Amino acid sequence: MLVSMSKSQQIPGNMLRFSKSWNIASKYVFFIHRLFYKSISVEGLDNIPQNRPIIFAPNHQNALMDPMLILATTKQQVVFLARADIFRNRVLRTILYRLKILPVYRIRDGKENLIKNDDSFDYVSQVLEHKRAIALFPEAQHTNKRHILGLKKGVPRVAFMAEERNNFTLGVLVIPVGIYFSRYNTFRSVAHVRYGTPIEVQKFAEMYRENEQKAQIALRDEIAMQLHNLAINISNLKLYNMYESLRTLFVKQCIKQFKLGKLTQLNRFRADKITIAAIERYETENIDGLLQLNQLTERFELLKKQYRLSNQSIEKPKLNMIRLIASSLLLLVTIPVFLYGFINNFIGYIIPKILVLKIKDKQFHSSVKFVWGLFVLPLFYLIQTLIFYFATGHLVFSLIYIVSLPISGFAAQAWFEWLVIVLHDYRRIWLRKAKPETYADIKELHSTICKIVSEIATIYASKA
Repeated sequence: MLVSMSKSQQIPGNMLRFSKSWNIASKYVFFIHRLFYKSISVEGLDNIPQNRPIIFAPNHQNALMDPMLILATTKQQVVFLARADIFRNRVLRTILYRLKILPVYRIRDGKENLIKNDDSFDYVSQVLEHKRAIALFPEAQHTNKRHILGLKKGVPRVAFMAEERNNFTLGVLVIPVGIYFSRYNTFRSVAHVRYGTPIEVQKFAEMYRENEQKAQIALRDEIAMQLHNLAINISNLKLYNMYESLRTLFVKQCIKQFKLGKLTQLNRFRADKITIAAIERYETENIDGLLQLNQLTERFELLKKQYRLSNQSIEKPKLNMIRLIASSLLLLVTIPVFLYGFINNFIGYIIPKILVLKIKDKQFHSSVKFVWGLFVLPLFYLIQTLIFYFATGHLVFSLIYIVSLPISGFAAQAWFEWLVIVLHDYRRIWLRKAKPETYADIKELHSTICKIVSEIATIYASKA
């Protein structure tokens, strides 16, 4: 069944109901999505009620990977609204509709096209009336920084339109969602999703009847307040690099200092929030002190980059040589495992790395790699296995071979990450022997910065 939006657009009616084909396809997509990340942490799933019209309102930082996290963690057939320019191609438009994605027009798409949003918003009202979930990014664009952009009125407009059509008896809930990635553009990073407290749109009914604009702003501000708590938000973009450096540099010490528990992603997030909030309060009272801290941080990061060291290596009080030698020997012994995985996955892995070099916006890099792994990489594996089968004539060995391809690929990735850690430690040893003054400078900078941030956190975190 097709539901008419306008004379020029036809939308599949499966958006209004549970789609069996969507559900079947999602099993494979979610499986690949889970493999794409080293870990996915989720908080607040108990904030999502059943059989209620829901509008998810997440911060937007990583193109396709943001909606994928919502879909994969809620396991709901959420209808998304996405930027209209990706709907220009007829084939892609059909695919997007089948994936339950609708267009939303921005001023950059042409002022004359904004009227088309009435069609999309009217349709999502129908989705909500069927007690299904939709998602709309309230920032209306993504950013390459851990920073909440100014929220637009898209979410309030959709929410109030649906409620007004039903005389404020529909019961629409807006659920802000905070999304975090340890690295935006790389494979096997860490993802973290935090579902906030549902906001009852009905509570704004009286305000909306008196002043629609005031009600939209009030709802928008409540969403913004939650998003600032649910996501990492560095408000000072001029000193953004300093904030970003300090939160990663101080995270382990912060967890210990505030007795947050084990070194989990949930506690890393809590530590980041404590550190950033404390520095922001310190900034309001001692801008000169903050600028001095920024100078120390810049120098530390410059030396760290120059000598290709990591925080993990620098922050170790002393290196365990027995463990380092053992790690080196294990790396040496397992080189055949790495080579097998590297050689058999080289083409499938290297092509997306080359493709993303042409994309200036790094927020799309993970999306390209994910789509590649979803659709193209399995074809490479199939072709390689067919070649192996025709070369050997052994069906059983061929089946073993195709299973080994993705496993060996992950093994090669893990081996390489381990190698990088070991090399960082060896560089530290070399630096200590070859340039003891520089080594002492780096260690002193690290110690001084951590001490300053610790004092700031002690004083200003308590003022929260």
